[in-house]
Amino acid sequence: MEEAAGQTRPIAVLSASTVAFLRRYPPFHEMEKDGNALEYAAEQMRLGYYPKGDTVLAPENGKPDYLYVVQRGLVQVAAFNANGSPARAHLTLGPGECFSVGALLEQRAVTSAYVAAADTFCYQLPAAAFAELMHRSPRFQDFATAYLASLLRDSRKLLKMQSASSASEQQAMNRPLHSMIRRRPLTCSTETSIHRALRAMHDENVGSIVIVSEDGLPAGIFTRHDALDRVALLKIDTERPISDVMTRAPRVISADASAYDAALLMAEHGVRHLPVVGEKRVIGVVAEHDLFTLQRVSMRQIHRTIKDARDRAALIQAAADIRKLTSNMLHEGFAAEQLTQIISSLNDTLTQRILELERERHPISDIDWCWLAFGSEGRLEQTLASDQDNGIIFRLPDGASADEFRARLLPFAEAVNHALDACGFPLCIGGIMASNPSWCLSLPEWGHQFARWIRDPEPQALLNATIFFDFRALFGAEDLAETLRKHLLDLTCDNARFFRMMAQQALQVEPPLGLLRDFVVENEGEYAGTIDLKKRGTRLFVDAARVIGLAAGVAHTSTAARVRVGGSRIHISAAECDAVVDAFYFIQLLRLHGGTGETANHLDPATLNEVDRRILKECFRQARRMQTRIRLDYQL
Repeated sequence: MEEAAGQTRPIAVLSASTVAFLRRYPPFHEMEKDGNALEYAAEQMRLGYYPKGDTVLAPENGKPDYLYVVQRGLVQVAAFNANGSPARAHLTLGPGECFSVGALLEQRAVTSAYVAAADTFCYQLPAAAFAELMHRSPRFQDFATAYLASLLRDSRKLLKMQSASSASEQQAMNRPLHSMIRRRPLTCSTETSIHRALRAMHDENVGSIVIVSEDGLPAGIFTRHDALDRVALLKIDTERPISDVMTRAPRVISADASAYDAALLMAEHGVRHLPVVGEKRVIGVVAEHDLFTLQRVSMRQIHRTIKDARDRAALIQAAADIRKLTSNMLHEGFAAEQLTQIISSLNDTLTQRILELERERHPISDIDWCWLAFGSEGRLEQTLASDQDNGIIFRLPDGASADEFRARLLPFAEAVNHALDACGFPLCIGGIMASNPSWCLSLPEWGHQFARWIRDPEPQALLNATIFFDFRALFGAEDLAETLRKHLLDLTCDNARFFRMMAQQALQVEPPLGLLRDFVVENEGEYAGTIDLKKRGTRLFVDAARVIGLAAGVAHTSTAARVRVGGSRIHISAAECDAVVDAFYFIQLLRLHGGTGETANHLDPATLNEVDRRILKECFRQARRMQTRIRLDYQL
């Protein structure tokens, strides 16, 4: 037990020797930069002794009195199963390692038993001193608030043990591109002849050549595929300069970007080769086949299917392929943030193709319009269960009638909405769709609508704000959306009353954490025993991030960007922001595992393994910390 007589006793030690020990291990090794924080910690610690087999700390001890740092010996960590029975020890802590961090942060009992696996000494830092050290040392505070990240690493380790081949694939896709470059790129100048460039490609046996400007950066790219389409079939004189047939201003990618990033960029823009740029020069080229030797699924294949689609049947098949790809990537252990971006990117491409096809069938070519995505699609956070939330913004020339333009756009919008429905994106029950006249508006009408919601933030207006203020331009005249975004940020700038109301809205739902049990679940009905991961999970982060982002003037709509960019502007530490984003995406990953249909967002926590249960609890605690910050900031 934590305070059993004869098992834990203070031992007089020199503070200097304690400092010497601590400075060898994180986070203490960096705390000398925080004034006298390290000396303070050493002065407050005492040394406890635990014979082999003794329990140092267990859930039944209640809230811990100390932070423990192993000084000598070993401590085994044994978790508990969902039914409360002890599980096999899954972790061993050695000298310099800490435990009870999360429990001290949350003023709760630990969730595992800590048992001395050998005769063991542990430094003990009292709870009050732990809190004071958080105040004295930003580095120690960063360590403590990064607790969630360590749990996520545990989860990834478990995933790797369960599926080693899948994990190695994920690791490969996480590699920076500069580590994949095996040869210098083949380059030439813009004046090089087509014949000479083709000869160089043949001699070097490469699929592309990068045309560089005088400063060494890519001016263009030419591939084997281009040789057929742009030279042979058109019977172009091969003595002409390569600049006549190259792809100008090609998409490029940073050498520090990951293979994931490259695959996503290729899928978004339908390209097979990307020049890799580092230190202001081209250092290599990454090709599609380079990536898909690492990754057994092809986003580009789906992208090409969508681009080539001419009818609804082909688009329906492409949508099914997206869901199949997502399922495969989920089982292969892809990270939630990257996977969500891939889903949103492919869904964007699908929607854009539907818009292109329907535009050809409707007489709207003389109207400037932009298709807007709202809600999760607007935030680039779609899951497989997302329904439609969309609208249209159009330009109104002087003297033109908004009603007349609207009447012409509505049949087009209705056709698009029904095509999306056929592809697996259900019609919005609340009618938030472009085919609804209320959400097919001119730029002045949208501006007036936003101003009214902000000026008079009654409950329905606040609900609308949570949906419509997350808008994103998806297709068409994007300058209309950019103008509306600037208008929104101008309206909300320093609007204390509006943000206070938005903050109240963000606090309406509390994290489902119980006092007696791990989680608060539904008590009755079809979903009894489950947690709604959308309404009581991701929504907590989305709503809080919206307040932070808009108040900080962040134009981006994604929850992660609002937390990271907005958080930095209001001086939230990077470690705390990262912990919040990790928590959000872990819950998002659980939602993705739920699949499609009505039950997709409902999780029975008893089905989780112990590591994931711990992570989910910590995720909800991160949400509670965000809400506490907002409550204090707006004095609610």
